[in-house]
Amino acid sequence: MKTILILTDFSKNAAHAAFAGAKLARKLRANILLLHSNTSQAPSPIYAGGFTAVDEINFLEKENLEKLRDLADSLEPFLDNGERTWQPFVHYEESIGPLAYQVRNAIAATDIEIIVMGARAGSRLDHFFTGGETFSVIDKVSRPVIILPQNIYLDDLKRIVFATDFAEDDVKAMRYLAGLGLIFNYHIEIVHVNSYGDDNITKELRKMKFMKHIQRLRYPHLNIKELHGKDVVNRLNRLCEESKTDLLAFTHYRDSFFARLLHHSTAREALENQKVPMLIFPAKFTL
Repeated sequence: MKTILILTDFSKNAAHAAFAGAKLARKLRANILLLHSNTSQAPSPIYAGGFTAVDEINFLEKENLEKLRDLADSLEPFLDNGERTWQPFVHYEESIGPLAYQVRNAIAATDIEIIVMGARAGSRLDHFFTGGETFSVIDKVSRPVIILPQNIYLDDLKRIVFATDFAEDDVKAMRYLAGLGLIFNYHIEIVHVNSYGDDNITKELRKMKFMKHIQRLRYPHLNIKELHGKDVVNRLNRLCEESKTDLLAFTHYRDSFFARLLHHSTAREALENQKVPMLIFPAKFTL
């Protein structure tokens, strides 16, 4: 049975992501694993008559497990699919250590379909690409990651924008999106973002190779759009807003067009204002 891994730090945004992940699990007929990784709490020094470091760690673990249990219970209304024979099973785990390491362990032990996490309130989204826990997860895992803004759910996906420069790694992502589309019946708009540094012949050859793979998918609800100009990220944001896009998907690897664009301050500013949920396929993504 497939499992959706939902990461939580017990914040408001993380709670919302858990509710949205529960709705997604119901749609995909997948179980749920809630994971909290304690990465920041430093134990207090041992002092006479007080708690030891071990005591404090045990106390925090117990407290976090109670929070996880409460969160799991709060998901029940979102899991009711009207069937008596089946509904998602919710499991939860508390761990200590780097988040990316704990996520990799969860993937190794469980058949994880997708990872869901909330966007940090007030955080800069360029941190997602250049550092921090979110980037660390995406940089080290092999499963797709959904980053959810507040008040957005994923139970009624109708339109997906997949941004690509026709890189070879993007073919795997498109296969996944096409497979998911058989469940949601959404429309996929492939948006070709012109990459920097390539000549026209190289671009055309890459496009031809990419399109051969896309044609083999035989996905019925699909079209392709070209996106030109220097202000690519702002135009992509505007496209998503005007077309009422439900999910912006792309592959992120070290030499991706997003990585290159982020060297420009205007692109970083535009990404900070992105309100559409993001589906990121990591460089290590496997089908």
